[in-house]
Amino acid sequence: MITAKIESKSLVKGLIIWTILFAVIIVGFSAVYPQMHSSEMTELLDAKLNGLSPSLLKTFNISVSGQASFLVATGFFAYYFQYMFLAASVYAMMLGSQSLIKEETDGTIEFLYAQPVTRSGIVTSKIAGNVFILAIFWLVSFAVSLGATLIYRQSTDSVTTIIREIGKIFTQESLILLFFLSLGFFLSTLLKSSKQSTSISLGIVFGFYLIGIFSDLKESFNWAKNISPTHLGIPSNLLDKGLSVVSVGVLSVLIVLFFGGTYLVYQRKDLKI
Repeated sequence: MITAKIESKSLVKGLIIWTILFAVIIVGFSAVYPQMHSSEMTELLDAKLNGLSPSLLKTFNISVSGQASFLVATGFFAYYFQYMFLAASVYAMMLGSQSLIKEETDGTIEFLYAQPVTRSGIVTSKIAGNVFILAIFWLVSFAVSLGATLIYRQSTDSVTTIIREIGKIFTQESLILLFFLSLGFFLSTLLKSSKQSTSISLGIVFGFYLIGIFSDLKESFNWAKNISPTHLGIPSNLLDKGLSVVSVGVLSVLIVLFFGGTYLVYQRKDLKI
């Protein structure tokens, strides 16, 4: 329990920075939404979007109708939030990948060993602390997203629909963030230094993102979208059909395997003291 508290406190500064940045960007984008309903912007969107090929619109997750349309509050939110979700995935991955290796890099592993706690206890405390921090970040992001969208909504936008659809997006994306956190934890047992975690986290998340893009561009590569967590979490896709039962099952199993693998590898790892 003490280790979990120490872990949470060490992550508070980063949590504040990430949360403030997210809040500012979300409010800024939401403030643009009313301008989408001006006659000039509506005409421009109709002319430009209708002139683009369906495959190109699909690649950039742009919809011209339904709840994912630019002219619907949830659709506008879904479009810009896909990039916010990408950043959140990087944050979750970085939390996990730095969690265990940073003690060795910073030379504080001896302090942990001085505590009456086993290696399994260290991993459990680290997981608890990081899940707690990630949950706070995601809940605050949800509250800001919901509040900003409701403030800048138009009279044609239903409050009930906004609450339901944004809630659906955040609920389903939380599973994917937990996947990246668990993957990061597993990688943290394999890394040699915490300095590697940022570049590796960025590479993995954006690698998955590019796989999703290529799967939309090339028909023969269409199957690959199912192995890209970032593509599964695209907000417009979640508004349209949500995560499938199979996707939820696979992600859940992978989360258990990665966390389980973290315990096994860390038990046998030669720590640098």
